Amino acid sequence: MHPQLDGYRTGFVDLKDEATALVGDVDPAMMQRRPAPETWSMVQCIDHLNTAGWLLLRSMRAEIQQAHAEGPYGEPPFEYGVVSRWFARVLEPSSGWTFDAPSLFEPDAPNTLYPNEVIDEFLGLQDQLTDCVEDSEGLDLRRIRLGSPAIPLLRISLGAWFEATLAHEHRHLEQAQRTLRAVRSS
Repeated sequence: MHPQLDGYRTGFVDLKDEATALVGDVDPAMMQRRPAPETWSMVQCIDHLNTAGWLLLRSMRAEIQQAHAEGPYGEPPFEYGVVSRWFARVLEPSSGWTFDAPSLFEPDAPNTLYPNEVIDEFLGLQDQLTDCVEDSEGLDLRRIRLGSPAIPLLRISLGAWFEATLAHEHRHLEQAQRTLRAVRSS
């Protein structure tokens, strides 16, 4: 596997480890606590990632399947367009940008979520995203484009979606870590 694709694959595997370490010794009731009424709990941060990830995964799988049948094929390294690069960059935890989640991606109320199930779902999502990266080998990740489940006019390259998804997941796992610190100190 080319190092660019392996970087995506490894990123999703590492996110499993990061999430497992984050919640390892945390009581499920603590994962449901919000530090303030207008903020998300830990479990809501992860539920948000699950909702966004599973919706995007459907489109990814369909595009990968179609591309295997019809192309486009290509070899890495891939360089993505301006909008694709910008989108992935603003989702990085260190970008300084803040967004309200699209209503489609809003998490459920914390008291309706079962933390262990939400975590297991997140870990399974990472396995599925890893499979997508592996399944995309040999395809042109720059020319395969798909729209956002929340903003259909936003169409970016498949490879940029891998990068944006990794950034988005790191962003919200860091948010969950900050939430845990706030809940523990209150």
